[in-house]
Amino acid sequence: MHPELRALIELQSIDDRAGAARRKIAAVPGRIQSEKRQLGDFEGAVAGVQKALDAGKKRQRETEREIQAADQKLREARGKQALVKTNEEYRALSSEIASFEGRISSLEDAVLEIMESVPSLEKKLAQAKAELEAARGRVGAAVGRLEEERARLEGELEILLREREQAAKAVSEPWLLLYRKAQKSRGGLAVCAIVEQACQGCRMSETLQRFFEIRDSGEIFTCSNCGRILFYKEREAVSAASRADDTA
Repeated sequence: MHPELRALIELQSIDDRAGAARRKIAAVPGRIQSEKRQLGDFEGAVAGVQKALDAGKKRQRETEREIQAADQKLREARGKQALVKTNEEYRALSSEIASFEGRISSLEDAVLEIMESVPSLEKKLAQAKAELEAARGRVGAAVGRLEEERARLEGELEILLREREQAAKAVSEPWLLLYRKAQKSRGGLAVCAIVEQACQGCRMSETLQRFFEIRDSGEIFTCSNCGRILFYKEREAVSAASRADDTA
């Protein structure tokens, strides 16, 4: 095999691996955000229970103030009982006293109901907070693993770029220019195999004579259709590589 063709094949392999590493690195921030979004449900649960608990305590305070106000009016009404002079005034005052007593009783029942609900809400809040902390631990661990993966990939990419620089030095400028042009126009695949006359990039067949030249001459050829740089590979080798990819 021509030394420059070997270097071009290596260059393509390095670029493929570098591209895969870049795509994985670029995907890490989104994966981190996806992990963090999982906390939303837990945070919402804590906020919902906390809101219900705060609202209950607020209603309790407001109701207790209403009781105090009604109790004050009740005491004032009872104090007037000794001063009334007619049966009609007495009945009216008695009705007012009964109304205050009923109102106070109803408000006290409401306070009791709120007080009975508070321990349950506090327990629910504690459980929701515990679940949130557990989720934060899981997400934190997942984010840590993703950060480690990104650092590993960045290290691998750095090594690949150094390897690429060395591989490129073994290729003359005209072939490098052709390689870059084919990469840009052919979705990143500039070098590919030719198997049984067919370019594995565009699947178009070369003439039998040209196929033999590619296979036997030791020179570098490009596909007559797509312009990719070609190298000969036996079908058995392609099948074995495919099986290896499937089991990887």
